[in-house]
Amino acid sequence: MADDEFRISAEERERLVAEDVEGFPIDTPKYTTYLLNPAINLSQSNRPEVVGQMSEIIEEFRTKHPDGTFEDWIEFYFEEYDGERRLEEATEKAVPMVRKMKEAFEQVDEDMTHNYLRDLVLFKTYEGFDIQETILRKLRDIYNLEIERATPSDESRGIDGYVGEQPVSIKPETYPENLREEIEVPIVYYDENKTNKAMKVDISELNEVMG
Repeated sequence: MADDEFRISAEERERLVAEDVEGFPIDTPKYTTYLLNPAINLSQSNRPEVVGQMSEIIEEFRTKHPDGTFEDWIEFYFEEYDGERRLEEATEKAVPMVRKMKEAFEQVDEDMTHNYLRDLVLFKTYEGFDIQETILRKLRDIYNLEIERATPSDESRGIDGYVGEQPVSIKPETYPENLREEIEVPIVYYDENKTNKAMKVDISELNEVMG
């Protein structure tokens, strides 16, 4: 009697779907996908303008060929969307980035690995935790004034720090409108890019009182 539950690995899933089509599944050496995936994303070689809007194309295929197989799908993409040319164009866009990443990887040694881990574990952790300190230090440089972190008593009134004698509140752009009204000091708004951690900071309210 079969078990009530079983697992299909990613590799087995690909084999079961593509086993009847020559050239599939793709057999790539271990770890190479960790190079190819970011290289393809960085080169934008899999964007809709290159390979097509795949979610729409596969939906069209499913509508027209509800019983279609993987082999039917390949034929549909190649014939209806000039798939072979599109894949060649995507490859031409991706290969230069693959080469750049290979060259970059060859520069990685033990010291670089250690420094990267140190930055990741120490700085990146603290940076993500304490955006307020980053912004306050930038305001120090902009206004050429000393800065000070808020006390717990200050924080209860919405104050996150001081630029000179001026109290400021530091809040994300998404901070609720109804709560903003309760803060009686200039608010510095930031919008953090979740991908690269860069920030866009709006100091218009602070500029009004700083003159």
